[in-house]
Amino acid sequence: MPINTDHPWLPAETDETFDPLDHADVSPDAETPLIITPRGGAREVGRSCYQVDTEHATYLVDCGLNQGTGNQFPDDRGLGPEAIDAVFLTHAHIDHCGGLPVFEARGLLEDDAPIVATPPTIDLATLLLRDSLKIHQHETTHRDRQFTERDVTAVIDRFEPVSYGGGLVAGVADVPEQEPLVFRFGNAAHLLGSAWLTLQSTGQKVVFSGDLGGRAGHLPSIETPPQADLLICESTYGGTHSHTSINDAQTTLFEAIEQSVRNGSPVLIPTFAVGRAQLLQLVIGDRLHEFPAELRQKMRLVVDGMAQEATEIYHEYVQDDTVMDEAMVNRVVESGYETPFQPDIAEFPESDADRRTLLEDAGGTGTVPIVIAPSGMLSGGNSPRYLTEFAARYDRATLLLTGYQASGTLGRTLQNQVKADDDELTYTTEATPFGTDWPTSETVQWTTIDTDDGPDRVTRATIPSEWLQTIHGFSGHAAQDGLLEYARQVSPKTIALIHGPEYAQAQLAEHFTRNVETTSQVTRSRLLTPIPLSREGTDELATPVLTPEQVEGTSSDVREQVRQLREHVAALSEELATARNESRLSEGDVRAIVRDEQGERSE
Repeated sequence: MPINTDHPWLPAETDETFDPLDHADVSPDAETPLIITPRGGAREVGRSCYQVDTEHATYLVDCGLNQGTGNQFPDDRGLGPEAIDAVFLTHAHIDHCGGLPVFEARGLLEDDAPIVATPPTIDLATLLLRDSLKIHQHETTHRDRQFTERDVTAVIDRFEPVSYGGGLVAGVADVPEQEPLVFRFGNAAHLLGSAWLTLQSTGQKVVFSGDLGGRAGHLPSIETPPQADLLICESTYGGTHSHTSINDAQTTLFEAIEQSVRNGSPVLIPTFAVGRAQLLQLVIGDRLHEFPAELRQKMRLVVDGMAQEATEIYHEYVQDDTVMDEAMVNRVVESGYETPFQPDIAEFPESDADRRTLLEDAGGTGTVPIVIAPSGMLSGGNSPRYLTEFAARYDRATLLLTGYQASGTLGRTLQNQVKADDDELTYTTEATPFGTDWPTSETVQWTTIDTDDGPDRVTRATIPSEWLQTIHGFSGHAAQDGLLEYARQVSPKTIALIHGPEYAQAQLAEHFTRNVETTSQVTRSRLLTPIPLSREGTDELATPVLTPEQVEGTSSDVREQVRQLREHVAALSEELATARNESRLSEGDVRAIVRDEQGERSE
């Protein structure tokens, strides 16, 4: 049996037969109509997935993958063949839908189990899942694939479109007629078509926040959720009291681009193809008139990869005021300009030959490419390829990070080196050149590293630290203040935090405990640890909780010590993730580093 070292709250030895409900000795019945079990997203950003059990059926809320370090797909231990009767998808981002083809491949979805989502979510998820297949095929050249094109097609065929609102689950899924479960989607303002979800059974109600936004002007505000007994709340930015204003972020972006164009320095903006890429194009297009004419003539706005297809989907819904802000709809109707997310100067390379020509032309004609390219964390797609081409071709360039960089991604690795005050940022990447080889350069070289699958040829590159600028304020996630407002609207007795780094969850848990008046306990969700929702409440949680009494009884000195400890643990985790990414350390090496670090801190 494999030894479980990642999650010490589970038995020391678990295998694929481990059933979390059996282990916790809970089962749904008339007194406990709902049981929620995290299968991903617990104390991490990625692979969001919750199992929901009723007396009559088993459901999933989201099923994503992890783009950083750690396990990539949701943990399916204890799920038998065709165990899932329906899936509710809150939005299209790959960390919420990317695990669906794996569950399809493993036969865990009942033959006619629908995947219920809003129409924009379905369109965007279809695009993202097909792209995820290409990435998976590339990454598994030398190892077993977890899913195939047939599995992706089968998932797409399962999509069941619903508008915001809801009704009986029996109306959208083939479940027993006596199933009383009711669902409701409300606009989460995180992404086109994104939703929070409410599930209610025999008087007991749980709200899943999904990813909450409320920051993008082109999307409607977050719809007010109903009150509920339990809130499963995201916590991505739970440690951030409030974001930089999005207007300030736009100004910073505009000024950075303008300065680069004046200097003749190419710009790379790694971005999430869905959501962030459209926002960036909208911002640049709206402020393009502020550039002097001579700078506009030099500027080439390049939108690469899947971002173009996602933008086309945005334009399909640009006059739908149920998913777009009314001001955006009015703007389009009154102006007749139906493609606001695509500036007139945007160009779209279709091949590596186009990309190579673009960079060669920039060197010869004095034009300056401003490249918007997935992925946003430099973990795949064409963004790491552009970065490495920049490193090989240019003495000066600008790299603008505008989104969250998960632990273990190339984006976070570079940020960590900047925080360490390194003059040069060195990274390895499996990205391939736009031509047959990288341009001749001392800063970009092929190298060979040892992996579990044998020697692997990768690229090692170095860029000056001044290239990198992180622009805060563009996040599509609500910060602590927005999450608090949402939690107060739900007014739950219990809050379970999910989808966030440990340090952020710890800070948000204390903030909620102090400020959500109706809440008697806040817990940080643990993987495969069920949360039963019964008529007696959720007092018997199998996870540690904070209560208002515990928080109020903590002295300010102790709280400050705890805060410092959290920051140190978070920093140490980041250092280890960076070291793993750069040197492919074994688990034994990592444990040795931890022991040494702990020894130094105790002296």
